[in-house]
Amino acid sequence: MGVLMPDAVAEVGHLLAVVEALDPRAAQELRGGLPRCDSTFGLGLAFFLAATANGARAWLGPKRCRLLEQLDGGALLDDLDLALAPRHRRTADGREWRVMSIPVMDGTASGGCCGLLCAISDGADLQTGSALVLQMRLPALGAVQLVAAGEGRRFDVTLQTGGGLSSAALADMQDGFAGAMGDAGLGGDLTVGPLAGAWLDLEEEALSADWSG
Repeated sequence: MGVLMPDAVAEVGHLLAVVEALDPRAAQELRGGLPRCDSTFGLGLAFFLAATANGARAWLGPKRCRLLEQLDGGALLDDLDLALAPRHRRTADGREWRVMSIPVMDGTASGGCCGLLCAISDGADLQTGSALVLQMRLPALGAVQLVAAGEGRRFDVTLQTGGGLSSAALADMQDGFAGAMGDAGLGGDLTVGPLAGAWLDLEEEALSADWSG
């Protein structure tokens, strides 16, 4: 398994360095809008996906874009748009996915970013319900894959890791999942297991701007 879709991480890192030199406060605001490896991850991911849905320029706003365009005629913004744009992938089971590379603040003092792959399928082509896949590498666990599938009032989640989880962590996760599902009035199961042999082939090398076979 290679490094997952690194372009967005590199491009956003470059953007932050440039904006930091021009306007440190603006750079801090941009960092604050990125997903983080902490309890705010889900909210941060949802915010980032919404903010970038119409491209890098819509995310940054006209004032910041004007500053950046004065530097290189918009080349940095064009590269960022390309890196953040969804790729499309058809996996062996016939599902079609929108795959996005997302930078996530790693929570270290240096304020670095790591890469998250987010893939979404509405299941309309197979009538199998919607599905979400998140793939990431974490220092303590190695490669991590979360697969969530929903249909009607049922929502099943499978978490697979390269490293093991403690029994206490597993119990906390099961309790939290059961509580959240109960509050939402949904049914479903959380399954936690090893990643070996289960990694979905959604890496950048297999992706393109068009549906691939």
